[in-house]
Amino acid sequence: MRMLADTLLRRRVARLTVIGCVAITGAACASTQSATEEHHNVVDAGRNVYREQDNGVSTSFAAPRSDVWRAVVGAYSDIGLLPDAADTSIWAVSRSKVVMRNVYNGTRLSRLFSCGETATGGSLADNGQVIANVRSQLASSATGTRVATLVDAWLIPDGGTSSNALHCGSTGLLEAQLSKAIATRLGQPRQGS
Repeated sequence: MRMLADTLLRRRVARLTVIGCVAITGAACASTQSATEEHHNVVDAGRNVYREQDNGVSTSFAAPRSDVWRAVVGAYSDIGLLPDAADTSIWAVSRSKVVMRNVYNGTRLSRLFSCGETATGGSLADNGQVIANVRSQLASSATGTRVATLVDAWLIPDGGTSSNALHCGSTGLLEAQLSKAIATRLGQPRQGS
């Protein structure tokens, strides 16, 4: 059964590979920004503006990039995120606009995302609809291959609209689940960041 699923997944990835890097990075192909790099401007209470950069969570594997590529694409499906874009020209895989409510793959959303708290101290992630984007990019390293994964999410609170969506931070659990699934497919333990 798994062989059939892997074959179907390879066919889907072969079709998705033709998608250009514009779909994955949201920028032109000539851009030097990686697929897992995101920039934010943050304004604090004193109206000071800070620029922040997020490069996602990195994990290294002792395997060639081509083997890790197959494992990453399969691991996305293993955790319920069938990739909607995969591009070997920049070694990036992504799943966009994953709609989640209350629980995702048996895990409460408040364990996956930090979206703030209600007036009574409850997690907002458990009180609305979360729309997540997950993207990973592979790079060769001295010991094998490094996989950087960035999870970006927005919460639309119950009774709200997309115009009052809140940005959510990842707790790192979804990235850890993906990393574990990659390691399992490679038949090796994770090497760490």
